[in-house]
Amino acid sequence: MSETLVFKLKETEGYFDAASLEDSDMPNVPSDVIFLNLENAAITDTGISNLPFLNKVRCLDLDSTLITDKAMKIITLFSTLEELWIEDVKVTDEGFKLLSQLPNLKYVSFLDTEISDEAYNYVKAKLPHLRAEG
Repeated sequence: MSETLVFKLKETEGYFDAASLEDSDMPNVPSDVIFLNLENAAITDTGISNLPFLNKVRCLDLDSTLITDKAMKIITLFSTLEELWIEDVKVTDEGFKLLSQLPNLKYVSFLDTEISDEAYNYVKAKLPHLRAEG
C-alpha cells in the first residue's frame, strides 16, 4: 500500500480536497487536478457528471460517497487515471467492469463493496498490471 499514489500525492501541487463540496460545486473543480479527494463527500452520480474533464487526474478517491455505476461511466473518460478508491460505495459488477477501459489504471481499492471475484477477474484479464484490494 505504501506504493499507492493516494499517500504520495496528498501534499503536492495538483491535490484538490473536495470532501466538503456538494454536487453543485463539482463544475468548480480545476480541470488540471492530479489528485481529487472526494472521500466521505455527499457526492452522487450527478456530481460526478458535473465534473469538468479531468485531463491530468492520476488519483481519484471516492470512498464512502454516494456514487453508483452511472458515475463509473464518467470515470472511464479520465484516461490518465492510475489509481481509484471506491471503498464503501454502491458500485456493482457492471460498473466495476467498466474500469477495463482505463489503460493506465494500476491500482483500485474496492473494500466494503459487493463487487464479485468474477468482475475483478474480468478487469484483471484486461489490465494484467492492475493491483487491487477488495
